[in-house]
Amino acid sequence: MSNQRSGNPRSDQWCGMTPSDRTLSTAEVDDVFEVLADWRRRAVCHYFATGDQTATDVETLATAVSKKEARSTNGGASTSPSTIRTQLEEEHLPILHRIGLIDYDERSGAVKYWGSPTVEKWADHAEAVTRRTDF
Repeated sequence: MSNQRSGNPRSDQWCGMTPSDRTLSTAEVDDVFEVLADWRRRAVCHYFATGDQTATDVETLATAVSKKEARSTNGGASTSPSTIRTQLEEEHLPILHRIGLIDYDERSGAVKYWGSPTVEKWADHAEAVTRRTDF
């Protein structure tokens, strides 16, 4: 197999990514997949990426994630907003903060979303795949 580019623009794309998108470092790719690995972290990114605000509080975010979970289970059992809030505070928001997608103030509960086009693109893809495969 040749290492030369084919000249075919389609072969220069991989899963909808352009060549410039592929310049992410290994650490950045690992961060993207760490975010995508958990449904609730994807839900947080989706909340901000599809809404018109870039800041909220943990309580509002937990309620939104709980509602999204209830919709995705077709009205089945969902986790309470208070339980989701605890999980967001203790696990998910610190990870998103460490990666640089959000600023999170533990004392006030304020969350500011900075976003990432790469994360948002892959989170949208993961959501579309999940919707197609859920029964």
